[in-house]
Amino acid sequence: MNHAGRRIARNAASALATVSDVEASYLVGTLYTALLPNKLRASLGAYYTPPVLAERLLDIAATEGVDYSTVTALDPACGGGAFLAPLARRILNDHRIQCLSPEEQLIHIERHLAGIEIDGFAAWLSRAFLQLIVMPQSTATDRAIDANISEGNTLEILTKDTRKFDLIIGNPPYGRTGLTKDQREYFERSLFGHANLYGIFLDAALRWRRDSGLVAFLTPTSFLGGQYFMKLRDLLIDEAPPLVIDFVEERKGVFDSVLQETCLTVFGPNPAKTSVVHLLGVGDRALRAHRAGTFEINGAARGAPWLLPRTVTQSELIGKASTMRGRLHLLGFKASTGPLVWNRHKNQLRKKATKGTYPLIWAEAVRANRFNFVYKSRADAPFCEILEGQSHLVVRDPCVLVQRTTAKEQRHRLIACAVPQSFIDKWGGIVVENHVNVLRASPQATISSKALAAVLNTSVIDQVFRCLSGSVAVSATELHALPLPSNGILSQVEKVAQDDDVEKMMDRIERIMKRAYGGKNHA
Repeated sequence: MNHAGRRIARNAASALATVSDVEASYLVGTLYTALLPNKLRASLGAYYTPPVLAERLLDIAATEGVDYSTVTALDPACGGGAFLAPLARRILNDHRIQCLSPEEQLIHIERHLAGIEIDGFAAWLSRAFLQLIVMPQSTATDRAIDANISEGNTLEILTKDTRKFDLIIGNPPYGRTGLTKDQREYFERSLFGHANLYGIFLDAALRWRRDSGLVAFLTPTSFLGGQYFMKLRDLLIDEAPPLVIDFVEERKGVFDSVLQETCLTVFGPNPAKTSVVHLLGVGDRALRAHRAGTFEINGAARGAPWLLPRTVTQSELIGKASTMRGRLHLLGFKASTGPLVWNRHKNQLRKKATKGTYPLIWAEAVRANRFNFVYKSRADAPFCEILEGQSHLVVRDPCVLVQRTTAKEQRHRLIACAVPQSFIDKWGGIVVENHVNVLRASPQATISSKALAAVLNTSVIDQVFRCLSGSVAVSATELHALPLPSNGILSQVEKVAQDDDVEKMMDRIERIMKRAYGGKNHA
């Protein structure tokens, strides 16, 4: 430990007994940063859990029944002790634990708290911070804490560890991961397609949880709506539905270099399958929480995204949207991702149309209610040659195109347009790139492509979509789950959509849709 680290450690140890829980966590975070070697700071420090969020998650767990005098708890990705240190402090501050002798208090922490960490240095930090918390007890007993921190891969430890806990808490790692054949079979119940580490850790937490226990995790929001998490959502509904979900409204400055939207979720016994939603504004040492309401999540079809508000006005919108039974497939449309992955077909991209080529539709061509086959950034590759056996890459049906990647900061997450039938007839079809969703019309479609695109471009539907989406991706799964109004409402839209004045058309359709979803301005 360098000189600055030792000085901060001494100051932190003397201050911990006299400050609030958040201030104590902040001191631990300051020490964490001081101790962290420069080479590891970027990889570990950037994802250190902000103290206010750690304390908030512990507060929610207490509200949902955790008794800090008796709780057994595990952090399966404990890092530098962002949860274990404040958890130990809460245990030691409980009046029933304070009645014990210093030796008994140390033994209690050793027997009731556990952590797992794959990085040796981070595991050492967890032990160091736990030692800092129990410094008075260690001084009185003349011994250090024997912290129950295991170094290793959580996914490997899980299969051999049969312990059960009252609380599994933490900020698990994020990102896609490869699994061995045995691991994929072990986690098969929660996997659909690509495996994401935090989804695997959620599955692991359910296995470590007592029947009456809780799982309290800080994660990205993508599990709420992403296709790859559809089996995990069903597993959570069956075993431990979310009791409380806190959405972090302002993500800038919460986690440096992390773009995902973030939420705090507590899962556990929940027969009613209802979840209380809060919206969090987070500062350095304080946060504000606004209760958005209580929402049912058991009405969704198996694997469907969960319809939950991210803003106050969205909580009003959901009441009406949740009663709507209309869906994309009932209108005769099927959504899918554009089939062409361009970098797998580089040698087939063409600058000019020749025999066997079709227009290549990039995201740049898709604007709200406007299809534009004039490229700037993709001017060198507006066409794609289709080889024998690749006819599946060509779309010849009437269709709506939707941009597949948008961020919550954009005015609209849904950006859609219909492809003019005259354009498809001229070229005999189109080839759609992977960053565009294709909504193909069947012969039984009950609404035109132009009218459907207009509906998707309304502010109301955009807000409904935001209640389903948990990432920057606009997935086909989420589009299929969008609650849509009755055929009677959509027939009104169809009539208005014949107007060639797009601005006038959208103004009228916006009013129709706002009345359908509750009559208020939800933009």
